[in-house]
Amino acid sequence: MNKLAGPLGKVIEGSLSRGLKVLVRDENIENYPVGALVVIKGTKHHYLGVITDIGIESAGETVKSFYGSRIGNELKDIAMDAIKDYVNTRFIEIALLGQSSGEMPRSADTIPNFYSDVVEVRQEDIKVFFGEENQKNLWNIGTPKVPGESTVYIPVDIEKLIELSFGIFGKSGTGKTFLGNILAGYMILYDDQKSSVDKESKRLRLLIFDMHSEYSLKLRDNKGNVIADGIASMNLFSNKFLRYTPDLELAKEAGLEELRIDYSDLTVDDLRLIAPIFGVSEGFLEHLGEFASILKRDKRCKLGDLWIWGLILDKDSEDKMMKDIEGRKILDEIKKRTNVEDADKLRRMILKVIKDRLGPSACSSFRSQTAKLKQLLNYPYTYITEEEKQTKKSSIDAIVDNLVSENGRSVVISMGKYEKETPLYMIMANLIARRLRERILSMIVRGEELKTKIVIFLEEAHNFLGRETYRMSPFGEIAREMRKKGVTLCVIDQKPSELDDDVISMLWTSFVFTLTDERDIGAALMGTPRASLLRKVVPVLERQEVLIHGEAVNFPVVVKVLNYKKAAEIFKEHKRRKLDLVRQIMEQG
Repeated sequence: MNKLAGPLGKVIEGSLSRGLKVLVRDENIENYPVGALVVIKGTKHHYLGVITDIGIESAGETVKSFYGSRIGNELKDIAMDAIKDYVNTRFIEIALLGQSSGEMPRSADTIPNFYSDVVEVRQEDIKVFFGEENQKNLWNIGTPKVPGESTVYIPVDIEKLIELSFGIFGKSGTGKTFLGNILAGYMILYDDQKSSVDKESKRLRLLIFDMHSEYSLKLRDNKGNVIADGIASMNLFSNKFLRYTPDLELAKEAGLEELRIDYSDLTVDDLRLIAPIFGVSEGFLEHLGEFASILKRDKRCKLGDLWIWGLILDKDSEDKMMKDIEGRKILDEIKKRTNVEDADKLRRMILKVIKDRLGPSACSSFRSQTAKLKQLLNYPYTYITEEEKQTKKSSIDAIVDNLVSENGRSVVISMGKYEKETPLYMIMANLIARRLRERILSMIVRGEELKTKIVIFLEEAHNFLGRETYRMSPFGEIAREMRKKGVTLCVIDQKPSELDDDVISMLWTSFVFTLTDERDIGAALMGTPRASLLRKVVPVLERQEVLIHGEAVNFPVVVKVLNYKKAAEIFKEHKRRKLDLVRQIMEQG
């Protein structure tokens, strides 16, 4: 829009809790989008506000009676075109966010006087209320939404962001992954900058669960077209990451590390979390702990840590396992422990033990429901024997080693062709999270301190931190226990209302893209000032517009997220500068 010579409008009524009503001078109300920042010039303070609603009011009865008259429609239109600016008022509603009178800005606790000027946000205002990028802790995240075009940027404080858990919420296709890649890139830049001036500072490690391979490989648009390189790709920061995938074909094609799952590491709770996705009944799950105990310890079964295989092993699964070298190794180990050569014979024996110990009903449930768990055979699995453990390290142990080591690297887990296999994703994520938590706790018991700061990017977080899963998943324990020990979460989800309330309350910064469900909006805005007013903003956000609130920004603000291609160029330039510096050091001897 064209800049006005004077103010945008004048304050005519309102309150701190309800917001302000402002009459606008511009004849075109379409120039005032919901979510836009404005400044109000009070007598003592300048106020920062966000537009939460817009509207038009006409000289009601006059206009109605005019249109109800017998004058021809053509004459009515001509007359209304001539007088329309005199018989209507255009207004905006504003939620007050902050105030400043030269000192440090603070949350608004008063309101401007009647007929105060509402003006456009200037660069100086952004500096006062949000600060300015310093490429240390403050990094530009995008341009604020304003009436007209914006040429200024809002910085996000990466140091404050990673200190506490934070969330990224929004419907599918709104830009969550673009933002996640940008934030991850800024974290790498922040860590490099900080470690270069403070050799004693803890190094930052990222653990990214990458469901759609858009962190480790390529970012794509909604039609599947490649847009740019992901943050851990070969062209950006692959030197900072170890990249793993359960997709063995992708591992070979793209140079990623294979990640096979050792089912002997699974707990009963792990299986309880994923079994409903396979369609397993509640009755079976009620007995699962008893089934596991029998398969592990009964003298006739003696499967020990291979108890899960006792749930699914029969002639069909044996035939399938015989085609895979890892499957044959597991079968050999089972035969050695049970002294039973035939899978069907072992199945019959297990059913008899279940019936003897738990009764016919439990046995019937075991017989009918365990077939559904055979889907586990569709995933890449492995088994490391006790002898092998002396010389061979599992992929999960290697991942944890890197995350806790001063000389390690960040880790990204790319799902590849398994991107829609929620059970496999949950198994891998829970195993890594549990092993990480156990490692940190064992370090603390030995009197050691975690030497790194770890941020975990967790997509589809409700699978781990929902009301039904929060107490069973190791991510729940990490959320509750690990912040002070140096581990925080980036909780990414399309349905924040499905997260446990305790999880939402632990998020100190939230990035909220478009949401339309009232429950989701309420969850995403929990804890933000003026939440009741900002609820109007969230449903009308455009793609890649995000409402940020919390510790990492001084005041809630809607921004158009930085174009990812531009961000990628910033990351590449940083990488080039570092390589040049290394070459100079080497040349100087």
